[in-house]
Amino acid sequence: MAGWPHPIFVINLKGSAERHAACAEQLERLGLTPEFIEAVDGRKLSDAEVSEIVDEPGRLRRAPKPLSKAEVGCYLSHLKVMEKLVAEEIDQALVMEDDLLADETLPGILDALADKALPPYEVIKLGISEPQVKPFTPILPLTAEGAALVRHHNVVNSNLAYVITRAGAERFLGYARPIRYPVDVAMNRSWRHGLDILAVRPWPVMPNPRFNSTIGEDRFDNPAGQHQVERRLRKAYDSLAKRIDIGRRLKRDAAWRDS
Repeated sequence: MAGWPHPIFVINLKGSAERHAACAEQLERLGLTPEFIEAVDGRKLSDAEVSEIVDEPGRLRRAPKPLSKAEVGCYLSHLKVMEKLVAEEIDQALVMEDDLLADETLPGILDALADKALPPYEVIKLGISEPQVKPFTPILPLTAEGAALVRHHNVVNSNLAYVITRAGAERFLGYARPIRYPVDVAMNRSWRHGLDILAVRPWPVMPNPRFNSTIGEDRFDNPAGQHQVERRLRKAYDSLAKRIDIGRRLKRDAAWRDS
């Protein structure tokens, strides 16, 4: 096998030395060489800066609470990496957040993704931020250890680790502003922007239990508020559009497997 020939970018907040060291040690032990990208510290953004890039009225028509500054910083950090892919004409890259726990199977999976003939894709998710049952359909075996390329039947709201192509970065950058969702949620809205998102199961990357999220767990709170009827209608539309989109992609996957 030729090995993974593409960059590995790890998003890391300046000053988060412990995370930097823990992530670097893990990846280097696995024979992987990361390039650390300084994250945007959303906590340092002024209210005026946030208002310029976040559509807060639009956000509150879609969700019961505003985005936190930490969520905005996380969003901008991932955009920073995508802009780098486009500006430097990088074919694809593995993008990771620094609070990861990488399994020893990761290098073999990356080798397989580099060497095997794969169906069309723009994103391949390699990790999840919290254990969840996510049904999926296998597409292609990747390694002797049982890793497979799969299509999930629902969204996986996590950007802990993912491969993204330059075409995928360009596609998402065309959709990404104004900001109305956390970046992982926005990236999963394939029925809106068209990103073709696959995944690898079992997950080769999980969150490192040593570290808490820098975004904060309050992102999952669901307070009552205005626009509840509109939010329910939007949710119903998204649910239907998502099912149609996934069904279409599953049919295409089956055609690719049979070809």
